[in-house]
Amino acid sequence: MNRYLCEPNRLMLNNATAYHFAQNLGDISVYILPILALVGNSLTLLVILKNPQLNCSSYSVYVKSLAISDTLVLIFKLFSYLNKTSKYFYFSSMCTILVFCGESSVLLSVWIIVLITIERTLVVLFPLHKTKFVSINRARVKIIIVAILIIVFSSRILIIPMDTSIEQKNRCHPIASWQSYRRLNATITEFGYCYIPLTIVIIGNFLIICTVKRAVIRRHGMLTNNSYQQKRPIDLHENQLMLMLLIVTLMFIVYFVPFTIINVISRLGLPFNHCFTQKSFEIYLVIRSFTELLKDLNFCTNFIIYCVSGRRFRYALFSLFKDHHRQSSIISRNCKTTSNRSELLSIQNPHQRSCRLSLKPTIEETQC
Repeated sequence: MNRYLCEPNRLMLNNATAYHFAQNLGDISVYILPILALVGNSLTLLVILKNPQLNCSSYSVYVKSLAISDTLVLIFKLFSYLNKTSKYFYFSSMCTILVFCGESSVLLSVWIIVLITIERTLVVLFPLHKTKFVSINRARVKIIIVAILIIVFSSRILIIPMDTSIEQKNRCHPIASWQSYRRLNATITEFGYCYIPLTIVIIGNFLIICTVKRAVIRRHGMLTNNSYQQKRPIDLHENQLMLMLLIVTLMFIVYFVPFTIINVISRLGLPFNHCFTQKSFEIYLVIRSFTELLKDLNFCTNFIIYCVSGRRFRYALFSLFKDHHRQSSIISRNCKTTSNRSELLSIQNPHQRSCRLSLKPTIEETQC
């Protein structure tokens, strides 16, 4: 990045407001977003698993897999950051493993969205052959195959030796002779989770929009001519999940396009051979931090998207809370009844004993 600066030797960012603002955005991404992802994605899994109507389609497999992979992305990012910065949470042997797990989870999450886009595009383009593309078993097999390929693809990171010497300035950095290999790996990773998936998702959604638009125009013409009276049954639950995943893929484009543009600028520099001044680089730093935060929001906002776009998902969520409240009230009511019974028994027992003692002399007198 220094080769794109106008005066790299005079760049001072330690006391700049932009530098501190970028650090605050980074702290939000590292510490707060994992909590949001853990809570939101856990609720998503509970709603899908507890509702058999939502859990009976292939789209539910994608929703559950996406919830797990999104949570792992931000959790591994938090652990990796703590391993680099914390005084008590540093293990040199964990540097490579955490980077490997983080990259694998990011790639898995992104390529699940690619699978959703491809499957939905095929369904829209070839609706008569929907059963050939969509099924629960096929969705599971696709995710397993993609996960295996991603693990094999990311295993190239495990061979990078980390600098564990006492004189090291930065933690979890490779040996100097491996720096070029690490930069090459970073470029390959960017193509794997940014450029290629984003291109596929954009093209797929463009084809879907064009096909649906043509279908709506054709159906409108058939309805106006009173020649279209055939009605086919619609699976409302499956359509709800499909709509939710459509919005997820569209939000993926919104989240990742700014980050991709900033990555291209960081690698190729500003257009027309312009260089960064002190002020323009501070603006670039703030924008880059904001785009990274936006990218990380992709892994923790799916639950909000499901609640906003899915009426049946909201109903399943409310029914889940109602069932939990009903069960807790029943348990508390049972506890109260058992405690009241024990109190009554404790009150009645002394009274019965006194009655028995008062009856003993009368019995002895009658015997005499």
